[in-house]
Amino acid sequence: MRKISIILLFSLFAINALQAQINLEQKTVTVTGSAPLEKTIIKYRVKATLSMDQVYYADTRVENLDQLRKQYYQELKALNIDTSKFQEKEMEYFSLGYQRDGTILYYETDSKELAMKLLKTNLLGVQLQFQVKQNVSPDNNKVALNAALENAKTYAMELCKTINTDLGNIHAISSNSNYNDDWTSYYADYQEQLTVNVVYSMN
Repeated sequence: MRKISIILLFSLFAINALQAQINLEQKTVTVTGSAPLEKTIIKYRVKATLSMDQVYYADTRVENLDQLRKQYYQELKALNIDTSKFQEKEMEYFSLGYQRDGTILYYETDSKELAMKLLKTNLLGVQLQFQVKQNVSPDNNKVALNAALENAKTYAMELCKTINTDLGNIHAISSNSNYNDDWTSYYADYQEQLTVNVVYSMN
């Protein structure tokens, strides 16, 4: 039994040594850096979900979707909003699993003030969501990328110091930089980050 334990101990030591040797042969350090990525809002959109699910059991005179839509449009017209600009996505509504009649209406605008006005209605059976479309300018992307690289380099240098090694040149790099301008819900306190994964050589 003692002989088997000794053999097992030497086997584990050999595995650990192999892993350490592979790291020494590669002579690389891999780190991740990040920095705030500033996006610019280029368009606003309000998503209005009209659903009879919300009014079916309520004490209301609204008996069907047409009446609910008419009541909603009346409130918007009182705010001088052109309801003809709505885009309807009825199939999207039913794909969300609602049980009763309803629909989804989208209103796009370049004006933040108009979008905010669309949110002033308060009608049972109408759920509103404020969305924005954003993009990243080349200048803002460059600033974030440089800052993320600096962040990664600082961390890599700290890691190298722990093993008394100097940081070398960049061996490989990748980034999650997101250029798409899809519609997203608006969160005032959310700050998107640009991250970079960097592999440095060690001298």
